[in-house]
Amino acid sequence: MNKKMKLLVSGLIAALMLAILPFAAFAQGESSPPRPERILLRALTDTAAQVLEMEPKALVRALHEGKTPAQLAEEAGVSTEELSAALLDTWNAQGEVFIGKFIENGLPQKQDRRPNLRQQFKHVRLWVKVSAEALSMSPQDFFKSLRQGQTPAEIAEAHGSTGQALVDVIVAAEKEHLDRAVADGRITQEKADAILSRISERSAKWVEQGFQRP
Repeated sequence: MNKKMKLLVSGLIAALMLAILPFAAFAQGESSPPRPERILLRALTDTAAQVLEMEPKALVRALHEGKTPAQLAEEAGVSTEELSAALLDTWNAQGEVFIGKFIENGLPQKQDRRPNLRQQFKHVRLWVKVSAEALSMSPQDFFKSLRQGQTPAEIAEAHGSTGQALVDVIVAAEKEHLDRAVADGRITQEKADAILSRISERSAKWVEQGFQRP
């Protein structure tokens, strides 16, 4: 594997962390198995943290603060080649597992499939948008504050509002979408009520926790 490919994989762990972790709350399920990308993410995180002699949470926090794996490697006195090689080993090992499961089981049953990342992104993008509007901020500034480690509740308090106020506007915006879906006949009212109940719980957790996962 050439150096360019190694550096590509080194950067991939940052992309995975910054793309998946903010939306992980949507994929939670107490009795459901973790999604393959979450298993891969955890394996890559643990590998990078071990090579860099960091705690996984500290590694994720540093990435959210804008540091790259290459910068963290330099700070730890580790070469990017060493980090990339370790990540590639983990990537290949996990890939063999996923391929084996695919060959044995094929695609998951429809009822067992979980919301995909595109759907999760659409939800959080809406939450950021309506939260920013409620605080008279631009979505970009609101998101920047999140990336710096603040929770939505902390951002709201800094702008003279409350976390509950953000939850209220988020739920109202989601309800508007669901009401439209019911009116169009795409879902039933019963399903809309169930979805809104879950969104109320998850949005409340997001407002309190932001991008920092416990």
